[in-house]
Amino acid sequence: MKIVRTLAVVWGLAAALAASAVHAQFTPRDLMFDSRSASDLTFPSAVTPIEQATYPQMMLLKPEGEGPFPAVMLGHQCGGLVFNKANPRAANWSMLQWAKDFQQAGYVTLLVDFMGPRGATQVCQGAQAGVTLGRTAKDFFQAAEYLRKLPYVDTNKVALVGFSQGALIAFYNNSKRVREAIGASRGFDAYVSFYPLCRLQLQSPDRPVVEILQRDVEKPHLMLLGSADTETPAADCEALGATVKASGRPLDFHTYAGKTHCWDCKSLNGFTKQGRHGTVTYTYDEETTRDSFERTKAFLTRSFIAPK
Repeated sequence: MKIVRTLAVVWGLAAALAASAVHAQFTPRDLMFDSRSASDLTFPSAVTPIEQATYPQMMLLKPEGEGPFPAVMLGHQCGGLVFNKANPRAANWSMLQWAKDFQQAGYVTLLVDFMGPRGATQVCQGAQAGVTLGRTAKDFFQAAEYLRKLPYVDTNKVALVGFSQGALIAFYNNSKRVREAIGASRGFDAYVSFYPLCRLQLQSPDRPVVEILQRDVEKPHLMLLGSADTETPAADCEALGATVKASGRPLDFHTYAGKTHCWDCKSLNGFTKQGRHGTVTYTYDEETTRDSFERTKAFLTRSFIAPK
C-alpha cells in the first residue's frame, strides 16, 4: 500500500501510516520527494564573535586561529530554537550552550535553525511550513557541503550532532540509500544522536512498525540514550541498534541509567506532557550533560582518525 509522502511527523506518523502494511518503511524515494517541500536555507555568511553569541539562532562559530579545524553541525529538537516568540526568554538555551561548548573545544560549529527561517514554530506533532523529514535531511546534507567549503575547516572531519528531532534526522543522513536518493555526493564523516527516536509502533489495528534507524549505516554513528526516557524509549534503540551493529555497521550506543529525554535541557527541567507511552517528564542532569559531551568528543576523535 502506498505510503503517504508527508514525513515531517515525529508523533504524527500514525496518521500518515495507519493504513500501511506491517513493517512499512519510508523509502529513500519518499524522502527525496519530501526534500522539495521548502526552499533551501541560507547559512551564515560570517562568523559570529563568541561574545556576541548571546541568543539561540542560526550561527557560525569558530576557534581562534587559521585552522584547519574539525567541524560540527548541531541539529536541534522538534521545538526549535525559540519556544515562544512572544517571550524571548523562552528559548532553547541548551542548544546555544552546546554551540559555545564545541567552539571552545576547538570545533568550527554551525548551529542550524531549520524551522525559524521558514516560519515553523514546532514540528513535534506534524509538518509546519514545509519542514518535513526529507527537507531537513537535505538541509543537513547542504550544511555538510557548506562547512567543507570554509577555508578553515578540515574537510575530512565534519560531524553531525543531533538532539531528538535532529538525532532522528541523523539516521536518514547516515544512510547510503537516502543520501543517493536525495542527490548528496557526500554526507558527514561521523554522527552522534542524543536521545533519538529509533522506531515507531503505530497505534492502529495491524500495529505497523516504522524503523527510523536505517540499517545501511555508512559512517561511524554513536547513540546516547536515557533508560528513563518515556518519549523516545532507549529499549527501541538498543534492540534495533544491536541488530545493525551485529551486521558489521559502524554503530555504537551508550545508555545512561535513570536519565530522561532532554537531560541536557536546563531551561526545561521539570517540563511534563502526555506522550505516546504515557507521561513524559524532562529532568536536567548536569553530570550526564558533561559526560555526554566528553563521550561525544572522544567518539569524534576516534572516528576522524579511523580509515575512511
